[in-house]
Amino acid sequence: MAVDRRGRLAIIARATLAALLAGFLLVGLAIKPAAAAVSTATAVVATATATATATPTATVSGTATPTATVSQTATATVTVTATATSTTTPTATATATTAAPAKPAVTANPVIPPAPGAAAQPSPRNTPAVALTGNPPANPLNPKGTPGLIALLQTTDGSERDPVNWTVRVHKQQHRLDVYYKGRLYGSYRAVFGRNLDTSAKVFAGDRRTPEGNYLIISKYRSRRWRWFLKLNYPNSIDLSRFEELRAAHEIPVATNAGGSIGIHGTDLPMLNEGNINWTTGCISVDNGAVDELAALLPVGTLVVITR
Repeated sequence: MAVDRRGRLAIIARATLAALLAGFLLVGLAIKPAAAAVSTATAVVATATATATATPTATVSGTATPTATVSQTATATVTVTATATSTTTPTATATATTAAPAKPAVTANPVIPPAPGAAAQPSPRNTPAVALTGNPPANPLNPKGTPGLIALLQTTDGSERDPVNWTVRVHKQQHRLDVYYKGRLYGSYRAVFGRNLDTSAKVFAGDRRTPEGNYLIISKYRSRRWRWFLKLNYPNSIDLSRFEELRAAHEIPVATNAGGSIGIHGTDLPMLNEGNINWTTGCISVDNGAVDELAALLPVGTLVVITR
């Protein structure tokens, strides 16, 4: 019995020793990775800060100098911590903090330069009005310094107010009105006439033709529709004589007359004037700028010669 008891005690002692050794081994295996995680986590605490600043400056020859400044800052912080809370089960906790990179700040006030090779555009300016002291008419038909203009500028005795010194010649087929001062060409102006497709001389009222012959400016007055109206003495004696002959021959309506109210005026249809399209009922229409000048220059009594 004593031997059996000692044998059982020895067995229990060996079993206990073996259990203790096994426990120590398990604790060592659990502590080792946790310690390694703690040391590694402690070593891997890093803070990274990167700052980049670029300031490109571009200079374009000319009047435009755009300047742009770009700044960017990025900050990142990473912290890792591992802690073993048990002899058998390690626990690792990682915390990462990353600051989002700041948006680049751009400061610019550029002036867009012209395209390479592009011609500089002149700034728009108001075209000066034609003065009444003899500046060239605003008409592409007029060269600078016409003989009539030079003669007018040299006039100092007031003779420019004498209608004898002025003559107007109208050319219907050429759509042109020429002004002469003391026998010298002063300027030429675009003109349109009666809208009848038969461009022969006017005969009676309502035929929508422009007369032909020699006439005088008998009055000048403002017109709400045409700016100015320079009235001619149509019908003259020649027109009346021809009218009576044609009516007696029954070549024109009997119940009519020779007509009247023919003159030189501006336009409320500038597009037709620019296209040389005849649109009047028999008058002579010029551009509005031209009629302003003619009204200022031509005295009452000026001779107007109208030809086909």
